[in-house]
Amino acid sequence: MFFHPSTILFVFFLFFSLIMSICMNSWFLIWFFIEMNLLSFIPLILLKKNKYSVESSLKYFFIQTLSSILILIALILLFTKFDMYNILFISGLSIKLGLAPFHQWMVNIVEGLVWPLMGVLLTIQKVGPFILFCYIYNIKDNLIYLMYLISLLCSFFGCLGGLFTNSLRKILVFSSISHASWMILALMSSISLWSLYFSLYMMILFSVLYILNSFYLTNLNHMFLKLNFFISFSLGISLLSLGGMPPLTGFVPKFIMMKELLMNYNFFILLFLLLGVFISLFFYSRLFMFNFIFLSYKNLFLKYSKSKINYILYINMMGFVMIPLIMYMY
Repeated sequence: MFFHPSTILFVFFLFFSLIMSICMNSWFLIWFFIEMNLLSFIPLILLKKNKYSVESSLKYFFIQTLSSILILIALILLFTKFDMYNILFISGLSIKLGLAPFHQWMVNIVEGLVWPLMGVLLTIQKVGPFILFCYIYNIKDNLIYLMYLISLLCSFFGCLGGLFTNSLRKILVFSSISHASWMILALMSSISLWSLYFSLYMMILFSVLYILNSFYLTNLNHMFLKLNFFISFSLGISLLSLGGMPPLTGFVPKFIMMKELLMNYNFFILLFLLLGVFISLFFYSRLFMFNFIFLSYKNLFLKYSKSKINYILYINMMGFVMIPLIMYMY
């Protein structure tokens, strides 16, 4: 990837606009810093010099511009006391976050992104819109059923989308959509619960992205041919943790959310989300078993460094300690 000194400036404005959009108490300034965040991210996409990055940057610009227009119209309607503003606001934020059923643009642009930039797209770029989701939900209490609907749609499309693709980038996007269904419900409970879920998700996702970026993996065939036994095991544990397999770290936020939903008697929502998790785990488990049973003998000769991969295993196995603590304290 080509490095230009202006990259530091764009990264600075990316984080600066994110922080300012969260801290502002003016809707117009919030919209302004959302636009600054958009314009800071596009040059980072173009650092990778090929036709896919140009296509991805154009798609990202047009889709984000559409969502920003919807948010701006919603803000105008908010000041005119028109009740339609909440639908436009949530639609604009859903497009910005890539939530179902507005998720297809994110699936299309990820092939033009490098792995670190994709990690930024799936984590840091979602912080601001999620916080705005919390703001608009606190303003209008009657949005609860709309939030439930978006959560169910994210769970449905997120679990099924990963079954029909061979690209690791698209699999992680659909995994992010599936996790967004839980994050929306966590956001409705409290901002601290969402922060815990998002922090653990980000930590697990970057542990997966580290392996994928280190070995230049882009599709499932590369997993089978490029990795030795230990790296395959570490990546498999990370993927299962990302899917929410107990008692790995990825199960910890889901376990807390399960207790919250049970305490609030949301049995249907919980059942639907758990069904989506089971489908996702079926896919990840199939990859895990197929890689070990049938193809591990082909890559035993490859060398690897255990030092950094060990940290990935520690991160994803923290759930063995955290889950008993949560059961004792909660």
